[in-house]
Parts: sequence; structure tokens; C-alpha cells
Amino acid sequence: MTWHEVDVAGGEVAFVEKDGWSLVIAKVGEEWVAFEDRCTHAGCAFSRDGEIDGGVVICNCHGSEFDLRTGAVLRPPAESPLYRFETRMRHGKIELRIEGEP
Repeated sequence: MTWHEVDVAGGEVAFVEKDGWSLVIAKVGEEWVAFEDRCTHAGCAFSRDGEIDGGVVICNCHGSEFDLRTGAVLRPPAESPLYRFETRMRHGKIELRIEGEP
């Protein structure tokens, strides 16, 4: 597992490609979270068909909602949680650890 530095270009949400993964990096309160850019219900990309509202990401394809801090499903039809990645701040930069295969 390798830590990767990511650039959010001064914003609070970024969409990045790392090691074959399409990822969303978002600031929730004072912490950064990273998760796969794909709804677990129908595979819709949050970067095209989603929105972040506070600590919740909403898939606009079918209305599923997920807690960004835990990945848990808050509203069906999704049943599986988001695939999340560990993040940290190091020397003022956001880093994430990629584990597994896309």
C-alpha cells in the first residue's frame, strides 16, 4: 500500500485518477475523505451524477445517500457502503492510501 499526494487545487472537492481508481476527495468539516467515484447501487459516477451536501453524498441516478465519514448507506436503493480510502495530512498536503485493485 502506497500513500499518494493529491491536489484539490484549493477547493473542497476533487475528482482524481490514481492507480486505476476514479476517486472523489472531499472535505467534511475539518477532515478529508476519499471514496470511489461510483455509487454501489448502479455504478453511476458521483462526478457526473452526484452531489455532496454536508457529510452526505447523494447519487442522482437513483437517490441513494451515503455518509461520507463512514461510507454507510443512509438511503436506499443502495445496500453496500461506499468503498473508502484512508487519508491524512502530511506537510500541509493531502495524501491517500490506495489498497486493492479497481
